[in-house]
Amino acid sequence: METSRLVLAIEALLLLFALIAASLPGRANRAAAAPWLLAAAAGVVYAGMRYRASWPMTPMFAGSVLHPPLLAVLGALSLRGSDPQNDPGGAPVARRWLIAFGLAATLAGVFFPKDFYLPMIKTTSPYAHGALLFGSLARACLFVAGAWGCAALRGHDAMPRVFRWMVWGFGFWTLSLFSGEMWSYTGWGVPMVWEDASTLTAIGTWLFYVGVIHLYLGGLSSRRTRAAMSVLGAVLILALNGGPDMGPFVDPLAVAGGAR
Repeated sequence: METSRLVLAIEALLLLFALIAASLPGRANRAAAAPWLLAAAAGVVYAGMRYRASWPMTPMFAGSVLHPPLLAVLGALSLRGSDPQNDPGGAPVARRWLIAFGLAATLAGVFFPKDFYLPMIKTTSPYAHGALLFGSLARACLFVAGAWGCAALRGHDAMPRVFRWMVWGFGFWTLSLFSGEMWSYTGWGVPMVWEDASTLTAIGTWLFYVGVIHLYLGGLSSRRTRAAMSVLGAVLILALNGGPDMGPFVDPLAVAGGAR
């Protein structure tokens, strides 16, 4: 337990170094690539350790910290599609926010961890793992959309990327909710428990993106408003979908001191 917590703290520290490097002027900000890649590797190690410790149960508590390594991979893919000639400043802005969103999610796991399992039958269902993994992919995609939304608010040509990643995130979120519903039906023969905080906030966020996507498709708002909504969505994910996984404040130094 303590060792995996130390790995998570290392991931957060590497993301902090990456954010500092990404804020440097000129081409010096490209130095963020190395610590960002190392942070993603640490995130994969952390996720593997927690999955191994809880298998065949799903590590539901990891919902807030599984997506930062996915965010690094998907964010890097989104940056490869940027146009440095016609829009030279958009990619650096998006890179900074990609790292910042990943850092915020990781710090939530470092300082406010909460381990919980559902003590019921069928928690080993593949649908349970699908709900967690699709949800993590969805959050990563929507954070990418939010990062490019920040670039769009700075005047860069990023709206096509915002919408593309938002659609991917919405699709994965829908699959996550469907997997959760199938998990509930196959396990207990009833729909999801709506009183559960994780379920309510997941549905609330999904409905928020239903509205935002309609703003895009219907042309019902300005470009700036649509970009702001994508950024607001990323903030809502951090606040609403991280909250149910978070527990009381924990001193990471004490955890690291007792690591084995």
